[in-house]
Amino acid sequence: MPNQYDGSWTIVATTAAGPCSASTSYHVQIKDSDASIPGEEIDIDGGVSAGGAVQATITQGSNKVPIAGSLTAKGSGSGTWRTSGGLVECSGSWSAKRAS
Repeated sequence: MPNQYDGSWTIVATTAAGPCSASTSYHVQIKDSDASIPGEEIDIDGGVSAGGAVQATITQGSNKVPIAGSLTAKGSGSGTWRTSGGLVECSGSWSAKRAS
């Protein structure tokens, strides 16, 4: 049975503190609660629970970014992120919208 969050989402990550890019957009694919970013060398460990809670760690090279938040069945979502283990300390928020 398909998960209600399956499909394509556009995630916009905004930096609130630190020298990271002010705003970055990602096209994320969710299938069976697992998230991935097609065509990018980015690993997403974690995903979306049946209730919409998002708990994951995004890894790109030596950078690890834990994220938390939630998605709604109506096709939106939001949460927070913070870098960890890299040379640069950044944190901020993210918003999600289901791609049509």
